[in-house]
Amino acid sequence: MEAEGDDYSADEILDDRNFNIIYPENARVKEKLKNRHDREEKIRLEQINKKKNEDEAINKKNLKARRDEEERERRRLEMEHAQLNYEKFEESVKNGDGNLNEIFSTILRNTSAYELAFPNYNMKDGWDFRLLTTILERNTSLLTLSLSRKNLEDVEGKKIAEMISKNKKLRRLELEGNFFGPATATAFADALKKNNTLRYLDLENNNLTDQGKNIEGMKNLFLGLQSNTMLISLNLANNYLTPDVGSQIIDMFRTNKTIINLEIFQNKDFIDRPNDANKKDENSKYISAGLTIYQIEEIKNALKRNYDKYMQMRTDEWKERKRMTNNYQDNVQTQITLEAQKALDDTRKKEKEDIELLYLDNFNENVKAMEEQFNQRVNEYFAETKARLDKKKPKKKKKKK
Repeated sequence: MEAEGDDYSADEILDDRNFNIIYPENARVKEKLKNRHDREEKIRLEQINKKKNEDEAINKKNLKARRDEEERERRRLEMEHAQLNYEKFEESVKNGDGNLNEIFSTILRNTSAYELAFPNYNMKDGWDFRLLTTILERNTSLLTLSLSRKNLEDVEGKKIAEMISKNKKLRRLELEGNFFGPATATAFADALKKNNTLRYLDLENNNLTDQGKNIEGMKNLFLGLQSNTMLISLNLANNYLTPDVGSQIIDMFRTNKTIINLEIFQNKDFIDRPNDANKKDENSKYISAGLTIYQIEEIKNALKRNYDKYMQMRTDEWKERKRMTNNYQDNVQTQITLEAQKALDDTRKKEKEDIELLYLDNFNENVKAMEEQFNQRVNEYFAETKARLDKKKPKKKKKKK
């Protein structure tokens, strides 16, 4: 066996064509066999992984295609549903009450007045409130909406919040004297993160903290206002605010630089609120607030800081407008001066040309007159010469010898 093994080299032994040969037992052959086995195993694993990756890629592609198709189908159904609802709302507008029909029609056509109040309608019951919030999502004409004292609750409050998250025109929203609770405050927190047009929001005389028992909605509201950069006035009077809410307000003002008016007074429980004898005192309005006097002071300082910044910004805008106006006026004046100078130069040039033409005409007339005079004299000279030549001379008489 050893003699046979010695007749072959290790490379020859491991050649695939020599697979019938009995391998000798030595370290070199074992190493070669192990290396070949490792290479084959590595190739096998690579092929398995490649096949697995290809299958995973195909599965991901198919899954993505299915999800895309499902999303397109969902959006299509959603658009069809929205269109059907919108057509129903349009039909409801056409078949609705006379005055209300006209108001809703103007909102739908974006031809409404700048302000809308609905003084004689109860918007809580019936289809009309849902219709109002739906058509206001697309409205681009209404600037001020008042739904004060309409007996609205959280269901309507959520619809209003959803509306202002989509509306791109409304500037002022008055919701004073309703029955909104913590759920409405949370809904407005989410809406104010998306809305970038609303400037004034009035939520006075509601129940946004459930008489101080649930302040989560107010906390969410002020968390949402941390990133809002458009709202400048917020009225939260008579909403049972607590010192915990005051702490959240202070946190909000650390990042919010736009709110310059915040009404937070008369927020204690009305039953337990003591009578204030010093009503003429300037600071007496703070006594009935549910916040501490230190919180009130810090909020006042934050409001003053924002107000000063707001006024400085307005002053800078006014200066910039004035500068632009002055620049425009200077540009206009410069343009007028240049045009006047050009007109004057054109006039002088034309006058000079007219004078030159006049001189040239006079010169040509003088030259023509001189030519005529010269020609006349030449003609006269030739006539005299011809006459003199044509005149016969008298014959001289011969003298007699």
